[in-house]
Amino acid sequence: MSCRHSNKQRGAALVIALLVFALAAALMVGVQRDFNLQLQRSTNTFFAEQGWSFLLGAETLAELALRFDVDEDAKSDTPVDSLQEIWAQPQAPYPLDGIGFLSGDIYDLQGRFNINGLVDQSNNQGRDPNTPLGAAPAQPVGETGETRRFNAEQRVFLRLLLAIEEAELSRSEATRLVERITDFVDPDRNPRIEGAEDERYLSSAFPYRAPNRPLASVSELRAVDEVTPELYRLIAPFLTVWPSEGSKVNLLTAPPEVLAALNEDDALEPLSAQQVARIIELRDEGMLNEVDTFVEDVMFSDGATDELRDLVDVKSSWFLLNARVEIADRERRLYSVLHRQGRAISVVHRTEGEL
Repeated sequence: MSCRHSNKQRGAALVIALLVFALAAALMVGVQRDFNLQLQRSTNTFFAEQGWSFLLGAETLAELALRFDVDEDAKSDTPVDSLQEIWAQPQAPYPLDGIGFLSGDIYDLQGRFNINGLVDQSNNQGRDPNTPLGAAPAQPVGETGETRRFNAEQRVFLRLLLAIEEAELSRSEATRLVERITDFVDPDRNPRIEGAEDERYLSSAFPYRAPNRPLASVSELRAVDEVTPELYRLIAPFLTVWPSEGSKVNLLTAPPEVLAALNEDDALEPLSAQQVARIIELRDEGMLNEVDTFVEDVMFSDGATDELRDLVDVKSSWFLLNARVEIADRERRLYSVLHRQGRAISVVHRTEGEL
């Protein structure tokens, strides 16, 4: 009997030992999993913070480049901001001691069309309450209805939409887009002739209201009626929302599509490819250092350029830093909007997403 009892005790002890071992093994696996998870989190946090520090360093370098440009302009009789200057040159990726690389480029935001300039917010006091904000002032009787329908900035935007060949917009489609985007930005709720206000947006599958304020991001255009994802992808690279009150287009940094939009005051069609090529040739040869040289060119001999003169410049104050860092196969981006006033450079906006 004692032998049987002893065997039962040994069997029970073995089962208990196996249970304790299994429990300990399960605990060890759980601890190991939690440790690995915490280690991965800490590693990701470390690399993210390290990457952010490098990106802020790129921002400081961009400020130095823009400040250096001011010092160089002070030595010139005709200071300009052009694509030939140091700040505008593409930069090779900078290696980070074998752990990754840092890259960054500066772009002139005044080489793009400012959507917030479609409506002049400063001239809205004392207006006729039945007139939509952003409507063009009265024009001479001889002008067409379409010309009277738009102000100077809206005509530039219309020409820009037509100049983007891949968008393949007809005049009527481009006109409707100008109306609807203007309604989206202006502070009133009165729809323009082909515009869209709350009534249209509230009747959509996911109702919302038109913001009726200056846009904080070009990406807000995605919410405008008839702006499809494909159309947005095509027009966004030529647009900006900085500064919020609108700005002049820099002739020396604008891409060909934006240059094509800078036609005579009353024109509704963009410049021809030959005319754009002439402008680019003039600026590449250093012969386009003043606004007067542009507006007094022979290609504008048949039309007025008074409004155009007020919409262009050869100097810039608003820039965009597009910086990217990659560390241990982890990528992080920074988009910084820089405002230059003399030698003072201020960071107006930072984002890791879309502007």
